[in-house]
Amino acid sequence: MILLHRTIEFLIYPPGNLLLFLLIGLLFFRRSTLKPYLWFVAIAQLLLFSTPFVSNGLMNSLESQYPPQAQLWEQQQAEAIVVLGGGRNDRAVEYGGITVSNAEMERLRYAALLHRKTGVPILLTGGDPINSGISEAQLMAQVLKDEFNITARWVEGNSHTTWENAELSDVMLSADGIKTAWLVTHAWHMRRSMQVFTNRTVTYMPASHSYGVSAWDKKWMLWMPQASALARSGVALHEWLGFVWYSVLK
Repeated sequence: MILLHRTIEFLIYPPGNLLLFLLIGLLFFRRSTLKPYLWFVAIAQLLLFSTPFVSNGLMNSLESQYPPQAQLWEQQQAEAIVVLGGGRNDRAVEYGGITVSNAEMERLRYAALLHRKTGVPILLTGGDPINSGISEAQLMAQVLKDEFNITARWVEGNSHTTWENAELSDVMLSADGIKTAWLVTHAWHMRRSMQVFTNRTVTYMPASHSYGVSAWDKKWMLWMPQASALARSGVALHEWLGFVWYSVLK
């Protein structure tokens, strides 16, 4: 089911929808005067989403609501740290075949910093949507122990979505009497995360990190199509699509 969801998602926004536009043009508008316009729209939106100007704007629309804060531990107090899963690397032979993704590693690093500054215990949440035999939470727990010498108190390995992250983490924390927790994830992911972590038994406070910027976005480079900008646009569109979907579900 997760593969079907991702397939549909990848066909909605670029570059997947470019293929969809071209196929529609070939199959249904073969002799129509609309076909060149359809192709123009497909190529134009691909080029636009590939520019730092557009990708930065999309990212900023997500990140500006919960920007990272310097020395968060001096401004707030929490009783737990919740770290959201962020993917895995299944071909990391140098690490024994499987390990956390780069995004997940960034989240662990910030959680480790918060833990060292406060001593607050950590909850790791993330399931195993591809049935590999080990959950993202377990992978994070291994890395947290091996590379940061920190043992997670809670490991929630049954959730497959951010919504399920919120539901199952809240059950674990509230069962142990936790009232407040920092929610650790990327700044671009925080808006959708807080959407589903709000109004739970535990009060969650955003602890975002990695406020994103494009490396090449100065002067004319702001309008130069770049693969990295297209990737950032894809991340932002995924987040907004998820945000709208969760709004419907709520």
